[in-house]
Amino acid sequence: MRKIVDLYKRSAKDQLVWTYIIQLGQDGSHPSLLDYKEEALRLALVDKLGTEQSLLIKVRGYE
Repeated sequence: MRKIVDLYKRSAKDQLVWTYIIQLGQDGSHPSLLDYKEEALRLALVDKLGTEQSLLIKVRGYE
């Protein structure tokens, strides 16, 4: 299942930093919204878009 996940700066909640399209559950599992948020945070840290404390993550539906 794919979801669109938006990352915002926590200090300016209307300022979009980045958007990911994340696909989880190909192995038959049923990922929760928290799983999508955790994956987006992991990717954001790898991409050096901010820290856990500086980012606000919102999941949107896609599929």
